[in-house]
Amino acid sequence: MEIKYLGLMPYSDALGLMESMHAEIVANPFKEGVILVVQHPPTVTMGKRELFEDMIVPPEQLKYKGVAYHKIDRGGSVTVHEPGQIVIYPIFHIDKQKQSVRSYVNHLEEAMIETAQHYGVAANRDEINPGVWVGQNKIGAVGIRILNKVTKHGIAFNVNNSLETFTTIVPCGLRGRGVINLESAVNENKSLTICESKIINIDEVSKILAEKIREKLFK
Repeated sequence: MEIKYLGLMPYSDALGLMESMHAEIVANPFKEGVILVVQHPPTVTMGKRELFEDMIVPPEQLKYKGVAYHKIDRGGSVTVHEPGQIVIYPIFHIDKQKQSVRSYVNHLEEAMIETAQHYGVAANRDEINPGVWVGQNKIGAVGIRILNKVTKHGIAFNVNNSLETFTTIVPCGLRGRGVINLESAVNENKSLTICESKIINIDEVSKILAEKIREKLFK
């Protein structure tokens, strides 16, 4: 399965590409899937649950903050994308890989957990709330859709993003819990001084995470 690294791309462009590739793979049951790896400019997306009470800034006002807004067909409610966050869209025939929805989500979460562990960060699942967490703070989100037995949408993993766009929403709809990125978690874990703080290379993390996903889904 090919991994395509797309760099920084407007959400609307990536969505169009994902939908086009999804349709192509649906139409050809023998076509190999693809993993799209991308970053997005500041964007808020609303999933099928449509919990608008979790939006601190209403959709019509986001544009004044330079934030794009899209209603999409993935599961879940509101989430955020911004530069410095890795977004990965695996598109493949889920039945041909003998995956259930639960096992697929588990593999995506495991890939994010193992990527965090690679950098010395202890990440884990929450028994109630989906995604991947470092303590009480979310580092990775999962939001998928399976249509005609082919997957689309995927995960978002915070690496060195500013987290500023998250101030426009209530992340995961959970008040009293926060978000974190890998770089902050690494430096907090090592208790480094400012001069010693480690800078995480997002291209390196992208390759590690994408390869882990490919390995788990297509071993």
